[in-house]
Amino acid sequence: MTNWYLWDGESQRGPMDRRELDNRIQYHPNPSVVRVWRHGFSEWQTVEDEFDLARKSPTDSSTSEPRQSVAKSKRQNFVARHWRGEYPLGVSYWIIGFAGSIAALAFVAVVSAVSGGDPIGILLFYILLWSSLVGLSIWQSVGIWRSAQRRIDQRAALGKRALWAGLAKVMVCLGVLQTVGVLAKTAIPQIAEAIRIAFMDDPDIPPYSIKVTSAGSEAKISGGIKFGLSDEFEKVLNASRGVRVVRLDSIGGRIGEGQKLNSLIKSRGLDTYVDVKCLSACTLAFVAGRQRVLKQGARLGFHRAAFAGEDQIDGSLERSIYSAAGISVAFVDRALATKNADMWRPSEADLMSAGVVTTITTGDEYVISGGGGMLAREDWDKALQKTASVYRVIKDKYPKTYGEILDTLTEGTTKGTPQAQVIAEARTKLHNLVRTRLPYADDAVLVEFGRLVVDQYRAIQLQDEAACYRFASGEGDQNVVRLIPKELTERELELNARIISSDRTKNGPRNNEDAWATIGARLNSRGYSAKDLQLLSGKVTAADQARYCDLIIVLYQEIDNLPLIEAAAILREFFTPS
Repeated sequence: MTNWYLWDGESQRGPMDRRELDNRIQYHPNPSVVRVWRHGFSEWQTVEDEFDLARKSPTDSSTSEPRQSVAKSKRQNFVARHWRGEYPLGVSYWIIGFAGSIAALAFVAVVSAVSGGDPIGILLFYILLWSSLVGLSIWQSVGIWRSAQRRIDQRAALGKRALWAGLAKVMVCLGVLQTVGVLAKTAIPQIAEAIRIAFMDDPDIPPYSIKVTSAGSEAKISGGIKFGLSDEFEKVLNASRGVRVVRLDSIGGRIGEGQKLNSLIKSRGLDTYVDVKCLSACTLAFVAGRQRVLKQGARLGFHRAAFAGEDQIDGSLERSIYSAAGISVAFVDRALATKNADMWRPSEADLMSAGVVTTITTGDEYVISGGGGMLAREDWDKALQKTASVYRVIKDKYPKTYGEILDTLTEGTTKGTPQAQVIAEARTKLHNLVRTRLPYADDAVLVEFGRLVVDQYRAIQLQDEAACYRFASGEGDQNVVRLIPKELTERELELNARIISSDRTKNGPRNNEDAWATIGARLNSRGYSAKDLQLLSGKVTAADQARYCDLIIVLYQEIDNLPLIEAAAILREFFTPS
């Protein structure tokens, strides 16, 4: 009976009788794709299910065996069978599609782990990643499309519609459009950035520099954290065995290089120190320090990473580094929740409580350095000229003294002398010049300086009475100088400029006996005796230091209460070396 129908993988044929059907099946190059149907069947059936394929060929056995072997090989090739659409649509769409996506994620994880931290490795990673994902997507889409088309043809032969198969083809089209969008938005920018890293020296990140003090105790890394930095820094450390502190001043850069820098610093047991800023990937290096020191006013900045402009939400690498450094989980969560376009700059208190920083310092124990390395003489010159007007005045009127100040700062920096010592030496030279010219300043400037002295003594007295005595008696103690508020220090620098600018007065000796008698009477009325006044010129015991400080403050106050000319004359006598 001619009631058989055959679908050969491309088109439907029939009706035909059983003999013709058997012939078509026997000589079909791939019988596994053939489907048969006749009245009474609810669905198209595979040849394997309906017939015995071990048919005798009309040709000899030497011809039929290879044909059957090839057909069997094709049937057992999973990749080829899906590509040809031989699997049922449910299997192709749900199982192979879903499993393929899971496999893709696993592939990304494995390749990420072995991609390496060098520029070429990163480029190869992204090329391999996206070429593999695109190939997988094409294979999945073609197989689903062909399986859906086969389903449509089968249903059409039965006079039925295949809505699910049609929807599957629509989803394939949408998937292709989505893949194209991902390629344009993510793949192309990532590969382009990887090329810039590998062959253009990562131009979006500033160059780095590494400098070691002549004393060899500190190494400074400034600029961008870019590839090659850790290798070069390791060479510097091998050549400078005395380095104990790594000073960081960076806006950040590549996480992979930050990780390598972290491992290097940790393995050498070095301390880390930030006196200006350390942002983004730089913090990965900072937290490697045995001691992690932050200068007052310096900033650490945190956010999650990005590549080719896309936030890296995972942050597992940064999290592992921060956690290994003992930083609190809450702090790490906050840092990695910050978008890459933003920057979280925690307070010093937050940094200390979270374990990010071990010490907050004034920086006096560290070497002075500039933005790109150790400051040279011309750098100091520019810095002083911007700092305060007194240095501009000194450079103009007393260039020799100004040169000596520059020499002190430059030599101290070059030798690796601690900041406190260098600044103290330079401040002493400035102080000596001002005190030398103070007796020749204008009357108003002199009296204003006396008022400044009162305010400075009071500020120190409120914090430490013994320190007030040391400062008032002229002992050079930088720890005491730090007790003076910033506004009074700035006021002193401004007055110093006025003193040096106005040091033209050449007044002859003035008889100040009456003025001193007035001052003595006023001090006596305030409870200070002649014995107290002897403290100003005699030896002061520890028990009398607080009294001395009180007396010197009241003395300057009473001088200030005199008429301007008399007050200036007393102060001029007071500040003139005997």
